[in-house]
Amino acid sequence: MKPSIRSKRLISLLITLFALAAVSATHASDSRSCSTGSVAGKFGFTTTGSIPAIGPVAATGLFTQDASGNITGTHTRSLNGDIADETFAGTATVNPDCTGTDTIQVFQSGVLVRTTTLHVVYDDNGREARALFTSLVLPDGTSLLSIITIEARRIFPGKSD
Repeated sequence: MKPSIRSKRLISLLITLFALAAVSATHASDSRSCSTGSVAGKFGFTTTGSIPAIGPVAATGLFTQDASGNITGTHTRSLNGDIADETFAGTATVNPDCTGTDTIQVFQSGVLVRTTTLHVVYDDNGREARALFTSLVLPDGTSLLSIITIEARRIFPGKSD
């Protein structure tokens, strides 16, 4: 005898509810979370992408993020082939689910050249981070569209500086 459509739907619903309960139980037993303190440390990073109005962009550098969420660093970047050494400083907000937002001011020879906002995800117990530029604003207030990502890895895993 073939199961009715109603029986199939009921079985499907029960399987779905069981799967959701299993996932919820797994998450409930996993008490790990992120904070500015847990992701503090010194990171090496690579930036890649483009600013459509200008051209490709790439950078490599170092930054330190302290337990209060303060970020400082340096990088060498290429913007459409133009190379520059830059410094930056900013703040990080870290959520318990290991996502966050960084606001970074970038300087050349001490002069502000842009402010960026990043959406960040920390993984591998805070040893790595991935970010996407969500805004890039010049000092005159001009916003530039960007398609830029960052890959970062803690230089000394397990240490906060």
